[in-house]
Amino acid sequence: MNAMDTTTAPQGATGAREVTVPDGATASALLEAGALLPPGSSRREDADTLTVRTYTHAALGERSVVRLVPGTLGEAEDLALDFLGLVRDAETPEIGQVRRETLGFPAWALVNDPANGHHALALVKDVERLARQAKSRPGNAKEGFEKLGDRLGRAVPHFLPTFFEQAARTFLQFDNTTYAAAFFGKAREAERVHALAVDEQRQRAVFLEFAFAGALTVKALKQHVRDLAARLDAAEAWAQFRQLAVERCAAGMPPYASLPQDARVLIKAAGLPRVEAECDLVADLVASPAAVRAPASFWTAYRATLAVLAERRPAVRERMLEIMPAGLDHGTKSDEFWLELLAECGADRLLTGEDGGTAAGSGSVAEAAGDVDAADWLSRWAAHRKRGATVCDSSPATLGLVARMAPRLRADGRAVDLFTGRRHVGVDIALLDLCAAEDIPLALPGPDAEVHLGLDRWVRDTRPERRELAAVAADPRLRPLLLRAVGAAGHERQSSRVLDHLADHRVLSGVLREWLDGAVGELARTVGLPGAREALNRLSPYRSVASRVNPEAVARAAGYEAAPLLGRTLRTGLLDELGWPALDEALRLLDAETRARNGNGAGTRGDRDTALIVNEAWPCLILSRGHKAVVVGPDGILLEHDLRLPADLDRWQRPQFRYADGELLVVWWQDGKQRGYWSNRPSEVLTLTGEQISHWWRNDEVAPSIPLPDGGRATGGRTLHAGDTVLPASRPVIGDGTSYWRQGRQGRQHVWLEYDPATGTHSRASLPAFLRSGIGDDATLLQDQCEVLPLQPGLERSPFGTDGTVLGRWVRAEQAPGEALTTAGTPDGRTVTLRASGRGERVTPLGALRLPGG
Repeated sequence: MNAMDTTTAPQGATGAREVTVPDGATASALLEAGALLPPGSSRREDADTLTVRTYTHAALGERSVVRLVPGTLGEAEDLALDFLGLVRDAETPEIGQVRRETLGFPAWALVNDPANGHHALALVKDVERLARQAKSRPGNAKEGFEKLGDRLGRAVPHFLPTFFEQAARTFLQFDNTTYAAAFFGKAREAERVHALAVDEQRQRAVFLEFAFAGALTVKALKQHVRDLAARLDAAEAWAQFRQLAVERCAAGMPPYASLPQDARVLIKAAGLPRVEAECDLVADLVASPAAVRAPASFWTAYRATLAVLAERRPAVRERMLEIMPAGLDHGTKSDEFWLELLAECGADRLLTGEDGGTAAGSGSVAEAAGDVDAADWLSRWAAHRKRGATVCDSSPATLGLVARMAPRLRADGRAVDLFTGRRHVGVDIALLDLCAAEDIPLALPGPDAEVHLGLDRWVRDTRPERRELAAVAADPRLRPLLLRAVGAAGHERQSSRVLDHLADHRVLSGVLREWLDGAVGELARTVGLPGAREALNRLSPYRSVASRVNPEAVARAAGYEAAPLLGRTLRTGLLDELGWPALDEALRLLDAETRARNGNGAGTRGDRDTALIVNEAWPCLILSRGHKAVVVGPDGILLEHDLRLPADLDRWQRPQFRYADGELLVVWWQDGKQRGYWSNRPSEVLTLTGEQISHWWRNDEVAPSIPLPDGGRATGGRTLHAGDTVLPASRPVIGDGTSYWRQGRQGRQHVWLEYDPATGTHSRASLPAFLRSGIGDDATLLQDQCEVLPLQPGLERSPFGTDGTVLGRWVRAEQAPGEALTTAGTPDGRTVTLRASGRGERVTPLGALRLPGG
């Protein structure tokens, strides 16, 4: 039933207090939100009285049952409790006002046909039983409701609409909109098949209820239009449809695709002036928040109507500028269509400040233009055009509009943000070039931001009006971005085509020449063979164009003397002087195992049985090849395990591993499920839930997890223990042995959040003491590059140094004239700084490496 509350109290218990009646607007808003108001607060049609209904029963003695029931449901409540033998007292005091509820099942049946109410009450237990099945066994529940509907239809068919609606609500409770929509359709079908009388107000409320829940299909809406036309006077049918369409949109549902056609059918039947009727409808629809998701067919059908409406109601132009049309297709063509629509409505003149139009309209346009923030609109439009991506193709219509907006944007002096994206920083480079050429104020990203310019898209743009990027190249603020983009172009998939185009371009060939000078200069400044190899790898993709763009730089690179560098590297020490004997032993063990099984050496490429798999288990590594897995600790092999994998495991679905409490967890995907076993119980194959490993094998770089002093392993979620069947979340974690943090985000900034491995929960953002020591004036701590791990046995002589408590590094970034500095500090107090030119890519050092004898 629909009673608001159930309680027991002695008869005669009363109480009174003084109440303040809210004003009309406040009362209406509170009622809309579901509040309980004092009696007489609102005169709205959907306001209902809240009554106190008292019931007695012989079995209760002097006690009574008190129910708070909306007035429209009172009779149904009385009948339902009478079915249970409860008798209502004559008095039903009114204590407040609530919003009227739509009668459902069985309430509607009890109120409207009490003589046959027993048919409805007889189904209550079955309905409750099926409701319990709806979540776990929706198919069975659906069949059960259909059988009850057949039974009800033979006896009292006029109960079917509310019964099927109640079944639909049951499925809505579990977000099953498919079955909910199906039963809502059955309710409407029952009305047509049995030619039932329809309560228009109740049906409108039900349509809105299911529309808000997302369970009202377009097919149902179109059928509703036909039913209205057949059932009602044409003018009333139009009024009903219009109200439903507007309230549906106001509640957050966008206009459906064929709404304009359905509306025109009803307008024509009602004999109304089409333009006036459509203007009134479109004005209400466009004003709703859901208009931003209206489909393209809506805007196309009402294109002419919007132009007329904007002329009659200038406020519509401002509303059109607020809308960023998410319902249009992704692509430049849709963007061009929207800008054309804005121009036809005159909204573009609010952005440019141009008078335009007639003398009668120019004053209102000029006045409204002052209320529109042109820089804000352009920032939002630039972000909208990316549609969640990093960059987008150039739009000639956008460039044309921005060129007209330039005087207004310069005069306003507000910075335009063209770079912000959902995940990465990127920009339409043609739009950036125009803004630079027109001296439009720009909000630029930070010096360390990785900015994507989409040079490959620009190269593919062969239109004659394509911008040549001269303004970006000439602007000292933007040229470093262009240099970085040119430096990244050599590593794109179609790098040869892009580089050939850059080399022949009158503007960007100069940028490429400057980049080559800088890259060769970095080669000359290297102090060791590893740095020289990295510099040469950076130059390698440019071999095909370097000689014709910058032959001097090629000559300098060719004359580079490697012998002094080799001597310096040998005197300083080689990485090969460092060793991990246990790792070497583990690899020899795996190679011997492979040879013993295959009768040859290391396996061929692509053979699942001989590819080396590496997983982290800090301070250990997990290695696997073929049918063997080993866990390597700092001082020796901690575990050897012969794998027991399904014989038909796909060659690309190699297993992954976790290590906790001295046991190895072997995980793989099979038949769409994540399977696994713990090494101490290999015959007990489990179905693992929680975090999912990659479906396809790859050796990813992952952040280290941390073994805990009391057992288990911290991975960023709950502690992983041997024997667990739920894999915890994997996120970067740090710790100093007593406290732990996991990585999180505040906006676009990485932070470390205090973290409890026992529960997997996090709290405030903070830093370990070691990382706080790296904070400096005029420097930015790069938190996502920092690492703190508790010292483990066997790591006391780490070549990166320790203070006897923790390992790791802090990393901070600084700007110096013409260069970017990146400094890393280790717990033993040593620091190392890498310098890069202002246009170069920032490289993060791991720390100061101490070589044997150094």
